Amino acid sequence: MEQTVTKTAESKTKRKFSCDLRWTVIFSAVLGAILFIAIYGVRILDPTYDEWLFAGGDLTQHYIGWLYFRETGWHFPLGVTEGLLGSIKTSMVYTDSFPFMAIFFKILSPILPRPFQYYGIMGLMIFMLNGASASLLIHKFNKNPVFCILGSTLFIVSPTVMHRLYGHETLACHFFIILSFCLWAYQDHKWKKKWQNLAMPALLWTLLCVGAVGTHMYFVPMIYFAMLGCLITDIFKYKKMIRPISCFVSSTVFSLITMWVIGAFYGEGDTASYGLGRNSANMNTFWNPFRLNSKVFTGYECDPSKFLLPRAKLDGQYEGYTYLGLGVLIAVFAALLILFSCIERKGKKSKIYFLSVLYNKRIPLIACIVVFVLAMFMAISPVGTFDDKILYTIKYPDSIEKLLATFRASGRFAWVAQYMIYTGILYAFSKISLKKTSVAALAVCLGIQLADISPQIYSRRWYKEYQAHYNILKDARWEKLAKDCDKFYGLPYDQPEKYSYDFAQFAYEHNMTTNHFSVARPPLDDIIHQYYDVINDITNGTADPKALYVFFQPELIPQVEGLKIYEIDGLYVVKCPNQPDPLQ
Repeated sequence: MEQTVTKTAESKTKRKFSCDLRWTVIFSAVLGAILFIAIYGVRILDPTYDEWLFAGGDLTQHYIGWLYFRETGWHFPLGVTEGLLGSIKTSMVYTDSFPFMAIFFKILSPILPRPFQYYGIMGLMIFMLNGASASLLIHKFNKNPVFCILGSTLFIVSPTVMHRLYGHETLACHFFIILSFCLWAYQDHKWKKKWQNLAMPALLWTLLCVGAVGTHMYFVPMIYFAMLGCLITDIFKYKKMIRPISCFVSSTVFSLITMWVIGAFYGEGDTASYGLGRNSANMNTFWNPFRLNSKVFTGYECDPSKFLLPRAKLDGQYEGYTYLGLGVLIAVFAALLILFSCIERKGKKSKIYFLSVLYNKRIPLIACIVVFVLAMFMAISPVGTFDDKILYTIKYPDSIEKLLATFRASGRFAWVAQYMIYTGILYAFSKISLKKTSVAALAVCLGIQLADISPQIYSRRWYKEYQAHYNILKDARWEKLAKDCDKFYGLPYDQPEKYSYDFAQFAYEHNMTTNHFSVARPPLDDIIHQYYDVINDITNGTADPKALYVFFQPELIPQVEGLKIYEIDGLYVVKCPNQPDPLQ
């Protein structure tokens, strides 16, 4: 009888825990939606409003990549895209067009309007999922729903998320990092059936990695950092070997399969890329609110912090931007004070108590230290800098350097350490004996945080305003020249980014291909050969009558007798002698 009562009580406790967790997570997701609308407005949620996506920078690259992918017939791999590099096919993985979402909406393309953009709703989902996953993580060590919701707000309006949304919006999907921490934190969860204790962790880690592959590849190694911590804890604390190995093997195999299916291995471009050691994180990154002057577009220009001044850094280290915010920095010191006060309360036994805690928690603590140090080492290296001074340089063997260069923007790995700091702070605040005091302390830090990053928040009003885009090809004669053409060649191939984006937009709107576009890991040899082939066609009089040849400088135009040259909007359009004059 007593055993039955105990089981009933345990069952009620589990149901209450599940119910409380569910509503806390839902409320945090709703809060994320509210904050997104408050910061970015509702205008960009209109899927037919795409003028704001032509403002330039990476955002325009991603959207135009989706436009051409949408018009490309189905191929295998699924991400194959035609028309952006002339006759050379590429993959929309290399235009960072959110592969899974692009494929999903391409399937629905026949019933979708033109134009159609999913970047507004994508930002809304990011805020909601960041909030929901953060709340799930915090609930592991603090069941107070108010505390969880306040804590999740730190993750929702993280300065690094604000920096990436919009500009490199797929890199704002930090819920992948947070969910990897959740899998780590909840690894002691007991499943109902014995086989689930082995299969479910492997399934969840695999799904998380596959989702990251279909969003942005950089999240995969970040997830592996958390998986490493989970592996250390599994082996040395829970004495399990098969489970961590199965998680790693399953995640790796299915991630590679997914990469192959969506086209990550498609094309002749080199997987390694320039920038390793340049696109790193500065050692001052956590307290350096430097102004972002990269090509990433995020809104009106602003100072990232209202209270702190920027520090020096090296060029290219915008990739390692991981400013914590003044509220979080203050919370770090508060967390340390809480730690010391907990030790002090034990009086003479404080040293023994502290050592016993360290011993009992040694394996999770060692795992956390290993992950934090490794993530920061990868983010900072191979050229370690503090402010504008280079402290060390590591020269790796060529084979290792090429492998590391696959993730050349290594500074992004500092995000793993950033969210470990966030989690550590909230864990420390949870140890305050008076729950109201812990909530109040968190609320104060959150208020300071929001005040500090308020310039960033205010700068996003740009998205609430209507943005009209004016293509540089504005002369009415372009319409006549483009008539009956199905190819657009901007020459030479190394044209300015602004021109290549406007050329691509013009070509798309007139059902033409374009020959040059900004893609990651471009097949440069093929692009250069294609350029010289085009020049030879014009020189030999075999130019395509359905092609529009546009030169930047007249001296680049081949000297061919009878060649028709039109100067329009500072550009030079070429038509061959045997072609009729389209302007007459």
